[in-house]
Amino acid sequence: MLLIGGFFVACNGQQEEASNKAVEEDLPEEINYSLRMHNQSLDLDPEVGGRIASLTINGKNFLTGPEINEDNWGSTFWPAPQSAWGWPPSEQIDKDPYTFEKDGDVLRLTSKKDEQQGILLTKEFEASEADTSFIINYTMTNESGEDLSVAPWEISRVAPGGLTFYPTGEGEKRGDLVPLMKDTLGVTWFEYDVEKIPTGVPKLLADGSEGWMAQVNGNYILVKKFKDISPEETAPEEGEIEIYANPDRTYIEIEQQGAYETLAPDASTTWTVRWYLRELPDHISGESSNQALLDFVRNIVE
Repeated sequence: MLLIGGFFVACNGQQEEASNKAVEEDLPEEINYSLRMHNQSLDLDPEVGGRIASLTINGKNFLTGPEINEDNWGSTFWPAPQSAWGWPPSEQIDKDPYTFEKDGDVLRLTSKKDEQQGILLTKEFEASEADTSFIINYTMTNESGEDLSVAPWEISRVAPGGLTFYPTGEGEKRGDLVPLMKDTLGVTWFEYDVEKIPTGVPKLLADGSEGWMAQVNGNYILVKKFKDISPEETAPEEGEIEIYANPDRTYIEIEQQGAYETLAPDASTTWTVRWYLRELPDHISGESSNQALLDFVRNIVE
């Protein structure tokens, strides 16, 4: 079953589907904008930075919510490098309401113009029955009136624990999480150990290969697929692959970036990411250096 752009209204603790017509005539207080496919759902929140609010399989949300951290939750998008804007992220891109429209099977969210860099961000979401994936297109348009150098950056927050891994790329890894990484089978593995997470800024920045990264939590795995880039294409002081394990030990950020390029005024660039959410077969364990797990992921992304 595939439901595009469904509207669900909370009522007495239950979820009732309402028609688009009814929503237009009498707008309820709480609306979720969703893509549903079989036992999976991707839910958007246009009111808070156009974020992916939840990604569920069999009713279980793989992402963390605002009850964990009121600012850093769900999955969001930032322009890279961070050195261009510091902290916090742009209100217009990360927190302010986005406009919403439905174009066939595509759900489209558009930000306000970013006041600091002049970026207009559009996010398009689509469910693919062909490979049971969610397709996300991020388009940055340069409305600054001058050349702008920028790279796309997706940040997804998941529960602490589990295993994060990606095919190892070129060059040295950087960041305080490097000592916790294990390289085997041509892959870098990060098994979360709450006792070993350092204070400060517990992060990894690295180059990847093959264009994917994955995170296992419990019996489920999320695989992100994207275009592989070389170290020379990476934004200054950034990494194609980034992992952040917050020092409060309440969530992990699994992050990836696209190519750093210069946009002329009014020019746009689009970056595509595919999400595959799966239940692990009983015979495959979510442990590092596991060839069966690696084969399972490669079979998904091929």
